[in-house]
Amino acid sequence: MSESAAEKIQTIETPEGTFTLRLVRDDLGKIYPGMIRYTVDVLHGTERVYTYAINTYESGRRSSLFDTRKAAEIVFARLAHDVVSRPHLYTRPRVFTRPLPGTGTADVVILQGSPRRFGNSAKVASWCDDEATRAGLSSRVFYLQEMDIRPCIGCYVCYDQGYCPVEDDMPPIIRALEAASVVVVCTPVYTGTVPAALKAAIDRCQWLHAREKVLGKEVHARGLLIAVAGRRGAEPFICVTHVVDAFMENLGIRPAAPVLIGDLDRARDVETIGGVEDDVRAALSALLAPRDEE
Repeated sequence: MSESAAEKIQTIETPEGTFTLRLVRDDLGKIYPGMIRYTVDVLHGTERVYTYAINTYESGRRSSLFDTRKAAEIVFARLAHDVVSRPHLYTRPRVFTRPLPGTGTADVVILQGSPRRFGNSAKVASWCDDEATRAGLSSRVFYLQEMDIRPCIGCYVCYDQGYCPVEDDMPPIIRALEAASVVVVCTPVYTGTVPAALKAAIDRCQWLHAREKVLGKEVHARGLLIAVAGRRGAEPFICVTHVVDAFMENLGIRPAAPVLIGDLDRARDVETIGGVEDDVRAALSALLAPRDEE
């Protein structure tokens, strides 16, 4: 995924054993133009016990007091001094990551974007949940409004080591999306686009994008957008479709044709629109059917 080169290597002998410091430069330009990552590793013998990483996007490039390489070199020098002074602190690994949960995956992952637990999008999500069960598959609905999902802060730390430093409820979503076979987004149209909680989750999925690009994780899911709007016609769905298409494309999810349900200002309840439930179930069922390897 990247082109790596060791910029500096230093060996330090201490009463606690031999330590090796490495400063490694990774060219991540295939992920983002001009992205360079510098990683400083401390090894005790052959075991990596400490890692620091910084990239050119994270450091702000032109606006930073130090350029990225200079910052990494300063850390390298300070770590070398610290290892000499306090080698006992570096005899065991110090891990600064947020491991994803080991459970909670499902064949079908449904992101329910509406704040209304029993609104039209929630009804659509329940149809999808039921259709997955009919097909003998596991499913999981995430009611995003009820979760603590904070906005992406654009720190780019996820591109250093593949994890997000923001402490909230995103890890189960990332884990579920990474393992899903089908991802369904159920959303209303809010002021021409998706609701805030869904947009926050979409933005935070840069974490998953980083896991794919940096750690080589792959998402093999197919995707389906089901959106509801108060007005008639295609125009209310233009922005929602673009946003969700971009989300899926960013993660390598292959989207099917969306199901777009309008005129709810008049109909009020999606269940009263003839044939809509059948359309939703048929669209999802087509993605759940076994198919030959593509």
